[in-house]
Amino acid sequence: MIFENLEQRMAQRYIDMFPPFIPDENASVSISAQEEFYTIMKKLYRLAFNEPLLFVPSLHKDDAYPNRFDKKSYGKPDLQTTMKKFTKTVDSLLQTMFFLGQGRDIKINKRQQEILSKIGVENVGTLPAAWEWMSKRENANLITFSHCLFNKNYSYASDIYAHLFGNEAFRKIENWMLAQGYKQFNIYDVTASDCRLSLTYANPIWDKERPNGGFEYKIKHTGISARYDSFVKQPAVMGLCIPKGLMKSLLHSYDLMSESLKEFIIKQATKCWDCRFCVQTDKTGLRPLAYTIIEHKKIEYKLCEYFPGYSYCWTSITPDLADQIIEMLSFMDKFVPNKKTT
Repeated sequence: MIFENLEQRMAQRYIDMFPPFIPDENASVSISAQEEFYTIMKKLYRLAFNEPLLFVPSLHKDDAYPNRFDKKSYGKPDLQTTMKKFTKTVDSLLQTMFFLGQGRDIKINKRQQEILSKIGVENVGTLPAAWEWMSKRENANLITFSHCLFNKNYSYASDIYAHLFGNEAFRKIENWMLAQGYKQFNIYDVTASDCRLSLTYANPIWDKERPNGGFEYKIKHTGISARYDSFVKQPAVMGLCIPKGLMKSLLHSYDLMSESLKEFIIKQATKCWDCRFCVQTDKTGLRPLAYTIIEHKKIEYKLCEYFPGYSYCWTSITPDLADQIIEMLSFMDKFVPNKKTT
């Protein structure tokens, strides 16, 4: 997508992460009241995109980090700070709106009043019924308020990420996992990410603990995890969750894989490039590098056994890729330790 400026790119985050309208039919406020509030929020995010100068005093040339895992290599240390100036303004307004709904004595500045007026809110002393309900109901929070997550039993995140990655392929993986007993988790905060609404599917037979979200660190379950990193060029990403230490066992079982799964592994796995991270704490100098040698079609590969999440992730999903991910999940689940299944 082409953006006229950096601020438009940041505004797109709110549009991308805004779900379709799904009301709570059993709520204390009517469906029409919920739709009224939904329309207000939708107008707000569209206004942020169309008229970003309402939110910040100046605009900047569009830019984004090409590598989500290594922003420093881009050589623009101030870029993320500039990006956050816009989102902080939007988020500050959302927080103010949430507090207004709770009936707090909050002062609105001139900029915020102008924005609210443009989306049809002239009098903050008399707010729409669903606005107040979403601010005051049990366990109300800014995330459910700002994303219009009306029904607590509905997975809005599933709809959001299915749209971002490709509905057919994403639903194929999702339906397979649910049929196999995987559990769905909507996670509001992911470590080392600005994403406030991420989605994880995890197989509980691996561990009883709730997953923390993400697919790179401290993974205890097989599954997938999706998030939105607004600072990078392709913000939506879905990663395969590979439990810590499992990659070595998988590579050592390479000969047991189907030809299609072998191809998948060779394509996705990180090839050792002698970064020596795996031996950085070795004072003896005798520890071997953590790779497994695989021969595939008469070519030898040194495949890294560490942090597979960095290479088993995608910004879009095709039906063929969905089949490969499903086959990989099925193969990994053969390695569940017996002590975790009792």
